[in-house]
Amino acid sequence: MDTKKLKPRLLIADDDEAFAEIIQAVAEDLGFAVTLVHEGSQVVDIVADLKPHVIALDLCMPGADGVEVIRELSNIKCKSGIFLMSGMDERTLASVAALGKQNGLNVSDTFTKPVSIDTIEKAISPYISAEDERQEKKQQEPEKPVFNFGLEVFYEPELQLNPLDNEGAPRIRVAMTWRTDDGMLIMGSRFTKWTSDKGLSKGIFKSTLNHVCQTLCDWKELEFLPSVIIPVDTAMLQDLELPDFMAGTAKKFNVEPNRIGVEVDERALIAQNASVSDVLSRIRIKGFGLSVRAKGEAENILTMIDKLPIDQIVVDMSELRKNQSFDSNMELEFQYSSLASVTNNKKIEVCASDVNSDQILVFTHKCNFNSAYGREIAHPATAASIPDIFSQERFGERASVA
Repeated sequence: MDTKKLKPRLLIADDDEAFAEIIQAVAEDLGFAVTLVHEGSQVVDIVADLKPHVIALDLCMPGADGVEVIRELSNIKCKSGIFLMSGMDERTLASVAALGKQNGLNVSDTFTKPVSIDTIEKAISPYISAEDERQEKKQQEPEKPVFNFGLEVFYEPELQLNPLDNEGAPRIRVAMTWRTDDGMLIMGSRFTKWTSDKGLSKGIFKSTLNHVCQTLCDWKELEFLPSVIIPVDTAMLQDLELPDFMAGTAKKFNVEPNRIGVEVDERALIAQNASVSDVLSRIRIKGFGLSVRAKGEAENILTMIDKLPIDQIVVDMSELRKNQSFDSNMELEFQYSSLASVTNNKKIEVCASDVNSDQILVFTHKCNFNSAYGREIAHPATAASIPDIFSQERFGERASVA
C-alpha cells in the first residue's frame, strides 16, 4: 500500500529570529515540518492546534516566559518532546526542566546558547527515527484524516481607543493561516510570502473575501455590524480586475462596501506604480476602506498622505519589545503623538498593530492612537466567537487603560 509519508512536526519558540531560522534550516534538512513563533503568549495555542512532535522552547520571550509556557503546556497535557534553550545559566535551565518534569511534561534536554549545529541535530534526530517507526507500523492501517488542510480564516478584534467616529463602530481584521499536507502551519508574514511564492495570492484573496461576506451576513442576523479589513498581497494590486471583483462579491452577498476594507503594505504605494494607483483609487471609489501598513514611525507615508485615498495607517509596534524603556522615551512618544495628530487632522486614523503586552497598550493610548490590535487585546478567533468577544465588558474596558 502506497502511503504518503508525513514529516514530524517541530515548533521553534524563540524571539531571536535569526537563531530560530538556523534551527529551522537544520531541522528542515533532516526532514521536519517546522513552524516558528516569536511570542511566548502564542505558544500554547499553536501547540494545541499543531500538536508538534517536538518543541524547542526559549526561556526568555515577550508575552510569556518559559515558566509560564511550561505551566500552560502542563494544563493542556502536552505530549510533545521539549528541549529548553536559554542564554541564562545552566542552573536556571535545570530548574525549569525539573519543573516541567514535575508537571508531567517530556523535557528531554536543556541547552545554553549559543548552541552548535551538531548539538541541534543530535537533539532532534531521534524524533525523525521515532516518527519513521510509527508510520511503518501504520502502513497496513487505513489512513485517517488528522488535520483540516488548507486555508483557515480567523478574525482579530480591533480595540477602539480614540475613534474619529464618535460611534466607534467595531472593526475586525482578518488573520489567515494555511496548513500544508505535511501538517506544517503557515501564518503571519510567512503566510504572505508563501502564498505569493506559490502563486496563490489571488485564489486565497477570493476565498477569503467570500468567507468575510458570508460572515458579515451571519453577524447581521445577530445585529452585530462591524467592518472587516482583509490583508492584500502587493502582487494583487497589479490586477486591474480586483476592484470589480470586490464590488461584485459584495453585491452578491448584499454587503455594503463600507463594511469591507483592504490593508496593503506601504512599499506598494512608495513604488508609485500606475497599476497600483489605478487599483487602489477604484477600490476607494467603489466604497471600500483602505488601510496602509507602515514601517517605523510611518515617516514615508506621512510625506504622501495628501495624495493617497487612505482611511487608516497601521503602525507595527513589535519593534518596541527590543527596547524595555520605550515607554519613558519622550522623543518616541512625541513622534507617535505627532503622527496621530497630523493624520487625524486629515481624517485618517492611526492603528497600532502587534500590541502584545500591557506596556505597549498603555503606551499606544498615551500616544493618542485611535485603535489597536494584538494578543494583549484579543487572540484571533473563529467567526462564531467574535460577537461574544465584543459583548464582553472587559474587552470594552481595555480602552480606558491610561
